[in-house]
Amino acid sequence: MCGIFGAINFNKKAIDQSLFKESLLLMKHRGPDNQSCSFYKDNTVAFGHVRLSIIDLTNSANQPMQNEKYCIVFNGEIYNYLEIREDLKKKDFVFLTDSDTEVILKAYEYYGEECVNKFNGMWSFVIYDIFNDSYFCSRDRFGVKPFNYYYSDKTFIFSSEIKSIINYDKTLRTPNYNSIGLYCLEGASSELTDTWFSNILRLQPGHNMHILNKKIKITKYYAYPNKSEKTDFNIAKEDFKFIFTESVKIRMRSDVPVGVTLSGGLDSSSIVSSLSELSFHNLNSYTASFPNYIYDEFEIADKVNILYGLNSHKIDVIYSNEEYLPLLKQMIFHLESGNLSPSIFPLWKVYERAKKDVTVILEGQGADELLAGYMTTFSIYHLIDLLKSYQLKLFFIDMIKIYKNYNFKESLLLFTRTYFSFKTRSILRKIFYNFDNTLTSKLKNSKYPIKKLDKSNSLLLDALKVSHQTTLSNLLHYGDAISMAFSIENRLPFLDYRLVDFAMKLPNSYLISDGKGKYIQRESLKDILPDYIYKDKRKLGFPSPIGNFLNNNKQLLSDILLSPTCLKRGLYDEKKLSKLINSDFEKSSNIPRFLYRLISVELWFQTFID
Repeated sequence: MCGIFGAINFNKKAIDQSLFKESLLLMKHRGPDNQSCSFYKDNTVAFGHVRLSIIDLTNSANQPMQNEKYCIVFNGEIYNYLEIREDLKKKDFVFLTDSDTEVILKAYEYYGEECVNKFNGMWSFVIYDIFNDSYFCSRDRFGVKPFNYYYSDKTFIFSSEIKSIINYDKTLRTPNYNSIGLYCLEGASSELTDTWFSNILRLQPGHNMHILNKKIKITKYYAYPNKSEKTDFNIAKEDFKFIFTESVKIRMRSDVPVGVTLSGGLDSSSIVSSLSELSFHNLNSYTASFPNYIYDEFEIADKVNILYGLNSHKIDVIYSNEEYLPLLKQMIFHLESGNLSPSIFPLWKVYERAKKDVTVILEGQGADELLAGYMTTFSIYHLIDLLKSYQLKLFFIDMIKIYKNYNFKESLLLFTRTYFSFKTRSILRKIFYNFDNTLTSKLKNSKYPIKKLDKSNSLLLDALKVSHQTTLSNLLHYGDAISMAFSIENRLPFLDYRLVDFAMKLPNSYLISDGKGKYIQRESLKDILPDYIYKDKRKLGFPSPIGNFLNNNKQLLSDILLSPTCLKRGLYDEKKLSKLINSDFEKSSNIPRFLYRLISVELWFQTFID
């Protein structure tokens, strides 16, 4: 896990080495163990790397790594590097290091751009073909690792973090109001190609980029399965458990200490139960606790800790007036945008504590978007699929069981948010919330880019694919940014591509059944999960009492959002914003969440633009 940075001057202008190195070091938190640069072609091409040593801790594995043909800078982990390495050895390749970086380089040399289909892991990398003067860039299938870039006919700049790009070229430090507006309106952020900075873009997950003769070409190499397939449920259970266990096992490959986050929910408990079955013991676990808050899961998490013999670390998360804003601003410095989830605050606290013991963390991120864990979001898609296939009896049985535990009105509302077009959602927002009128035309007229979705034979499968590319994308963004702020690598067993490809071919009833989501996960791991986890139908996510905090600190909201500096930006209607701040937050949990977004926008402007 590292940070990559590079600049290519097509106009043959020499690169300012001092400025390049200064810009690279703005990401030193991503790679505290080594920072290096290499310069090519009369100083018109520069590659930089900051390294967090995880596999092969020797200096020989430092980057940029070069052989007689290629140079690479790479951020991420290839978990199956040992298997690929052995395969390449049989083809007479000789390895000088034990690193996965060298495996990527040799795999590219043999397979070309098809090498990415061999990789099981998370990555963003650039390979420079020294003799052909061409560049091959790639980002992992689901976008765990970031890849930001700027391109013109004069230059190409890429980086794991945008702060290095805008320090290297300060003319790029300009806001993209369309992206910022979409965040305020929809919570959209990291799933977009556009960033919050004009002209700085993201390479999308599952895509490669080629650069030759000053021209870039972007190609898609990964597509989600597009059809559910019938299979025997007992066989599917065995297959799920095998793939998931292998996913956990392969993510334990590390030359540094590994720990786990533990929420007391199904996903993190599935990971620690599998680790126990694989004979990984005495691991450190980290759980956020919210004293005096109704949704504190530590009591359940601690039962899991005791059961599996984990070294438990409880992190009390208390929102204080003095700490919250400085911390949020610090997080936005690492996020380089706002983020939909206020849960970044407790996650920050967890990583801050975990850094004392470990360098790698296993997390349960990705299960809900893959296996229909968000029942309030996905249940209606499932029920419509039942109606479409004329399974009326099962429709009524499932509907009764589901809405015994979940709120139908909330499900219907979430369905409209995910199913209808941006234009329709805008109309519905005005009917139910009317927050849009708080924003000026600078933000509220933002346009959501149309994404083409390959339709499948299941509405639920289509919804899962959309969630994987939107909601999950935002969660992965803040997971990477915050873990890297503390020089920690986070690994996600539920994002093993073998598991994703398998799960997205399953029939709906294997995902949602008996009024519960993630049905196959529960049933596959039933024998190794504690009963109170297996039977728990709740889905709390990562709780965060942001509503209570902002409701008790309305003066703080006014001081930020109604300040002359903020209002001068011309983003908000002062009277309507003031009315919203002074409204009753208890009537709608959406009010504090909306205001949280506006605070994030203002702190972003203070951090990157002012």
